[in-house]
Amino acid sequence: MKTTIAALLFAGAFALHNKGAPCRVKSSTIIEPVVKSTLKHVEIPDTTFVWNNINGVSYLTNLKNQHIPQYCGSCWAQAATSSLSDRIKIARHAAWPDVNISPQVVISCSTNDTGCHGGEAISAY
Repeated sequence: MKTTIAALLFAGAFALHNKGAPCRVKSSTIIEPVVKSTLKHVEIPDTTFVWNNINGVSYLTNLKNQHIPQYCGSCWAQAATSSLSDRIKIARHAAWPDVNISPQVVISCSTNDTGCHGGEAISAY
């Protein structure tokens, strides 16, 4: 039976995964606070506001599942890139095509975090 490169990559990734590891491991890098002033109190209206239905238009990008096809502790990168993608769509008034920032770039290039083994969303921002 001939082994494909994809099968070897899947087997290697599966072997490296530690099933007992937590989803998120806090990095040891200290990130300095960037907030310059305290938040002001805002009155919350009685009605519910959701970005996925503004006059029948969704201002949110597609949902992602970081655990398919296998578990990955990249929730920090998934959350950061998804929220930034949503903010871009809101700023563009839901114009097509959607801009979906790749979490893989953040996972691969972050020097403050440990990729699929945890990190801090603030690093992605």
